[in-house]
Amino acid sequence: MMGIGTGEAPPTRSPYGAVPAGGGAAPAADDPAQSPGVRAERPLPTAGVLDELSGAFASARAALSSFLDLMSLEARRAGLTLMWMVIWGFVAAICIVGAWLALMAAVAMWAVSLGFPPIAAAITFAAINLAAGSVLIYVCIGMSGDLLFSATRRQVAGLSSVKPPAP
Repeated sequence: MMGIGTGEAPPTRSPYGAVPAGGGAAPAADDPAQSPGVRAERPLPTAGVLDELSGAFASARAALSSFLDLMSLEARRAGLTLMWMVIWGFVAAICIVGAWLALMAAVAMWAVSLGFPPIAAAITFAAINLAAGSVLIYVCIGMSGDLLFSATRRQVAGLSSVKPPAP
C-alpha cells in the first residue's frame, strides 16, 4: 500500500504502535546505518494538509453514506408498515361495516316485532344512518383546513403571524 502523496510505502507498525528500526522497510545491503548493532530511527513523515482534508472528506462521505443507508432502510420499513396498516385498516373497516349492518338489521327486526311495518323500519334506520353520515362528513370537511400546513408555509415564506409588540 502506498502512502498518500509520498510515493513510498507507509511503515509497518507492531501491535503497540512501535515502529521497527528502519521504519519497517527492509534494510539496504550497502546502508551502514542498517548494519547489525546500529539502530538509526527515521522520523515518520508528517501528514500534509491535503492528506488531512482528504481524510476528513472521506470520513464525512462515509458518515453520510451510512446515514443515507440507514434512512433508506428505515423508509423501506416504514413503507411496509404503512402498507400493512392500510390493509388491516381496510379489513377492520369491512368487519365494522358488517357488524353495523347486522346491528341495524337486528334493531329493524326488533322494531317489526313491536308492530312497525317492515318497510317503515328499514326506511327509518336508513334515514338515521344517512343523517349521521352527513353530520360526520360535514365535520370532516371542517377539519380539512388543518391539512394545509399553514404555519409551516408561513414559516417557509418568512411571514410571521405574531405581531411584534408596539413600543
